Amino acid sequence: MVNTWRSPALLTAAVAVLGLTAGLGVSTANAATGSAPQRVKPRTVATAFALQSAGYATKIKGGQVPAQSGTTAWDVIGCTNEAGTTNTNDVTDVQLPGLGTVGAGTTKLWTTSKKGTVSSWARHSVGDIVLSDSPLGTLSIKAVTTTARAYHNASGFHTSTNTDVGKLSFAAAGGLPPVDLPIPAPGQPVDIPGFATITIGHSNTHDRATQANAYANGLKVELTASGTSVHIAHAEANLYEGIKTGIFKGSSTGLTGDVGSGTLNLGKNLLSRMPCQGTDGKVVSKSAAGVDLGGQVVVGAAKNTQFGKQTARKATGYERSQIASVDLGGGALHIDGIVAKAKVTRANGKLVRSSDGTTLGAITANGEPQQIPDTGVLEIPGVASIQPGVVKKTAHGLRVVGLRITLLDGTGATIDLATAKLDIARPS
Repeated sequence: MVNTWRSPALLTAAVAVLGLTAGLGVSTANAATGSAPQRVKPRTVATAFALQSAGYATKIKGGQVPAQSGTTAWDVIGCTNEAGTTNTNDVTDVQLPGLGTVGAGTTKLWTTSKKGTVSSWARHSVGDIVLSDSPLGTLSIKAVTTTARAYHNASGFHTSTNTDVGKLSFAAAGGLPPVDLPIPAPGQPVDIPGFATITIGHSNTHDRATQANAYANGLKVELTASGTSVHIAHAEANLYEGIKTGIFKGSSTGLTGDVGSGTLNLGKNLLSRMPCQGTDGKVVSKSAAGVDLGGQVVVGAAKNTQFGKQTARKATGYERSQIASVDLGGGALHIDGIVAKAKVTRANGKLVRSSDGTTLGAITANGEPQQIPDTGVLEIPGVASIQPGVVKKTAHGLRVVGLRITLLDGTGATIDLATAKLDIARPS
């Protein structure tokens, strides 16, 4: 029966998944050159809060760009309760495909505790961006810095954001000298007819009784010719209370995948992230309707569910991702009921992991039912292998993939359907 799987339609469908950009957050790998992210960990202080921050230099979205660009100079401080940590990531010149260049930039993330004030900080500074998206001319942007801060002091949770732009100039085609442009005011974009619209990046801040969240983009440039948006100098900082027994790090993802070379990936589609402190004992869900990806690949409805709760003695939670069905090659391969679940409990100094609830429904190839063999992998010679329930222990938890499809055409490409992962680390 294995030979019935050797289907050109199935191979075409699997390759199509990795080439699709419509409806998917496709991204190319960061081609930036520069130093690796630096991890500086001097004397740290344990706090009663969860701190988190992130930043990047540029990100490209949409339009005629063949694949959305990955973030340049990306860095992150994941959930931690330690103040005194600093991460930095420097980048030198970066080519933006078909758009221009980004000069040197630095992302700096740090956490502090001083005189009763605990803060999570993020800052990105980029020195020079040159965009030339059309024969009309070239836009130059100099010295963009964005800072975000989330903090707690004696009066509660607070936030702040700030963006500084040094200079904007536009040089029209034909050798004309560049003309300085006014720096955009919030809500008042600068328009270059036929070329681009430039907006001071929006910011969102939320001060609540139990958390503070600050998010800001330096600039957004919407290029007219390609319909592409370039986001420049992003910073975000978060601070949460409620850390008692564990620090949660988890997510559920409906669909993700990559080419073996690492140069192209599908991003994380229908992504749910676990808050650092859990969900306060509530079940939180996110759903998405099914989607037809180019006629050869049809992914059914997807749903993510997460739960996290902690007391002074115990921290427990789960991540669950479910896809109703997937159909490749116009029926060459059909799989129902893909579910991944990762459950983790930390109590009394012990960590308990479980993938119970991870299931796979019926598999049909060319109209005939198939079974996963005892090896746990169903192989389609020369085409793909099908592996359900891929489980991997992590230092503080578990990662579960409901179904992994690996192409056997030499690319090493993989498609993961329904991924759930959860870590619960012990506070410092």
